[in-house]
Amino acid sequence: MKVRTSRQVIAGALGVSGAVAALALGGGSALAAKPMMTPPMPAPGVQGQLSRLHEMAVGSTVATNGDTNPYGVAVVPLTSGKLVKGDVLVANFNNSAGTAGAGTTIVEINPTTGQSMTFFQGKTTLVGPVAIAINPTNDIVWVGDYGPANATSGAYDGSAANVDVILPNGTLKYTFNAATTDTKIFSGVWGQAFAAINGKPSFIWTNVGDGTTGMGGGTVWQLTPGAGVSGQPLGASYTELASGLPYNNMPGTTAATAAGPQGTVYDPSNSTLYVTNDYNNTIDAITGIDSVGGPMTTTLVSGGALNTPQGIAINPANGDLLVVNGAGNNDLLEYTPMGQLVASRDLLPNQAPGALFGIAATMTGPGQMAIYFGDDDNNMLYQLTGPMGGPNLPAVAR
Repeated sequence: MKVRTSRQVIAGALGVSGAVAALALGGGSALAAKPMMTPPMPAPGVQGQLSRLHEMAVGSTVATNGDTNPYGVAVVPLTSGKLVKGDVLVANFNNSAGTAGAGTTIVEINPTTGQSMTFFQGKTTLVGPVAIAINPTNDIVWVGDYGPANATSGAYDGSAANVDVILPNGTLKYTFNAATTDTKIFSGVWGQAFAAINGKPSFIWTNVGDGTTGMGGGTVWQLTPGAGVSGQPLGASYTELASGLPYNNMPGTTAATAAGPQGTVYDPSNSTLYVTNDYNNTIDAITGIDSVGGPMTTTLVSGGALNTPQGIAINPANGDLLVVNGAGNNDLLEYTPMGQLVASRDLLPNQAPGALFGIAATMTGPGQMAIYFGDDDNNMLYQLTGPMGGPNLPAVAR
């Protein structure tokens, strides 16, 4: 019998109010967030266009060393080095023994053949890889990882979190962390997103906090690399985009119990960063990242269908937000950029909740979309495919 290793979340404790107190701007000043009213849910039984997509298994996410528990998911934009355009990268959060936060591998899966290979395996870094972001101009891979076990307690608690830069040939270029930046801005790294801000590539991550001290969580940071190859530390700059987001701040929090700001995705069409939070069931929108006035955070969605939301992606067909729930249930939700829920789908109707974390979406042809997600109960990558706006397609029994 498989021992469940999904993170047990304290979500729901804050209800659906979505109260987010003071949210710090890039310059360090604070502005009280003004939550937006959550629009009404679709009528019961209406699943929108998500119900039209065909679901099928792609392949196993288990690495050659036995690592399991797929978290971060990303689609390769170009063909470079080991990476092939359209392949899917998956981060394994657990090791072969099932220890949450002890995984060290990123696997690359061909969505057509289902074949996989280990793209990268960490040693002293890339421990507990969570989220993946890929620079679309050069295939350089950025991975947020929860970090090696605490040297004193032996717990995987996020106190040694990293952001790792991996070249397309599968070699580690650089690791950003508290030791290399001389500042404690990496504390339980979780989300990871790419954004081109004012013509410069930037990488954004969220922190769920240091499980030893209970500090450092509830923040969102932006890293802009220096000149040269993406990942070069020389001249890199850091901007705090938000702080004060709710998170599990109790000492003793480990990789299996951490909660707070989770998935991140940047929409260049409206210059907005979206962040899910599984502690208080919200989606926050951070605007003004590219403006002189600095970023401002508002709560876009609070409660409703959100039930420990994890990964988030942009629907490439219409610009909507695609969100997967985590420990609460296994639903895929679609929201407009204004926060209206327009579609939902139970991705794992025959499974217990807690199997979904990462999600990625891409166009595979004119009018054809593919959504990828990992099932951490059976360590498989699945896809939803089909035409947007086309006829209903039969579902595949699993």
